[in-house]
Amino acid sequence: MESAPTRKAWSAELKIAGLVFLLVLTACLLGIATRPLGHLATIWPANALLLGLMVRYPQLARPSGWFGGIAAYIIADSATGGPPIQTLMLTLGNLVGVISAYLLLSRLSAEHRSLRSPLSVPYLALAVTLASLASGVVGAIINPLLFDGSAVAGLTLWFVTELVNYIAILPVLLTMPDWPERLKDRRQALLISRQGLVHALPAVSLVISCALSLMVGGPGAVAFAVPALLWCALSYSVFTTAWLTFAFISILLVMIAIVGIPLAPFDMNSLPMLLSLRLGITLLAFAPLTVASVMAARNKLLQHMQYMASHDQLSGLLNRWAFYEQARQQSSDANRPIALLMFDIDHFKRINDTYGHAAGDLVLKAFARLASNGLRDGDALARLGGEEFALLLPGCSHNQALVIAERIRTDYANSPTTLEDGQHVQSTVSIGAVVALQHQVDIDGLLLIADRALYQAKESGRNRVVISQYTPNEQAWTETA
Repeated sequence: MESAPTRKAWSAELKIAGLVFLLVLTACLLGIATRPLGHLATIWPANALLLGLMVRYPQLARPSGWFGGIAAYIIADSATGGPPIQTLMLTLGNLVGVISAYLLLSRLSAEHRSLRSPLSVPYLALAVTLASLASGVVGAIINPLLFDGSAVAGLTLWFVTELVNYIAILPVLLTMPDWPERLKDRRQALLISRQGLVHALPAVSLVISCALSLMVGGPGAVAFAVPALLWCALSYSVFTTAWLTFAFISILLVMIAIVGIPLAPFDMNSLPMLLSLRLGITLLAFAPLTVASVMAARNKLLQHMQYMASHDQLSGLLNRWAFYEQARQQSSDANRPIALLMFDIDHFKRINDTYGHAAGDLVLKAFARLASNGLRDGDALARLGGEEFALLLPGCSHNQALVIAERIRTDYANSPTTLEDGQHVQSTVSIGAVVALQHQVDIDGLLLIADRALYQAKESGRNRVVISQYTPNEQAWTETA
């Protein structure tokens, strides 16, 4: 009798196989629906989908996942009347390309796989080109056997078809955000829509340029959308750009195949001409994807630089400059109270002299972690310098500020810092606080009063709270806790 862990493991494997099977089967049936009698499918999303699933979600790249994908290929072709030999040979051709691309892409870093580095798109292009070429070699063997065509035609047709599908579909899967991030993006999109339609202009320009391509025609019609695609890449995330690029490629190729675009003097009944056109449209997609990847890397670098410029490197808290900027914004609202707490770790120099500066750094980090607990959105905690910290509490009354200050003081006094050698350092903190009740205040004035209260706390014996009340005429009364 199987044990519970064994049954659970089998259940997990079956779920993986079933999920991959259903997704790939659906993609296969969509591709088969575009397959002319006796020819390959015009659009074949199954390979790009299977590859994207395995690369984007490594937990699916298990034997059960691959088995589900293979089963989907075989059942889809068999259910639509494909002869057994044709089914097996086409499945082999599909797997050769997918496995080749997977072995190449799985060796890349997560940053490259998500297309968030300037070299990500070139790496992706190299991987899918080699994989498409591998499929083309299989096509060169299969085409004469199944479709009475030439080996060269099979190589070219399979190569171009695979490359088109990989470039159109794979970036969407690789850059797809996780669900929490996707929900956050939706909230941001709703906020943008309330602010105006300016954010939608790049996408609108893409729609207009595609319409002009269909209306005007001519040899240059396929390139009409390039400026709009680049504008989208500069304005949107990599995922959104990938989606818009996929839509551009799909709509244009379908319109060419079904409606036709007047591209005189080209002969649209010529298979080499159609393959050249499809390949050219696909290669246009590299431009927006590359720009979007570069912009993602640039934005990440700018965010890192902004963080480094506004945060203390030791504690991870806001630095003095960032604290002043946030405090000025918060203190400008005269319709709510505001509290400012200043902290100074008692006898910090003695700690450095006794245990060393490395121990002093650990003490500072420990206090920063403790003081950060329970903060609300809008609260600002900063290290002003040395062992001095400040905490801004918008909407905080006198009694609330006193409770918070006392909590931090007592928690810190009861939480010794453990050093790397196992020693424990017991330290305390003195706190000076000021509360302004519904007055538009000057942050420099608040800091001055809080600093005076902190001085009184240290002069009164340390490890205590002194709180002051801010008045419009900048006079204050103090209370020692």
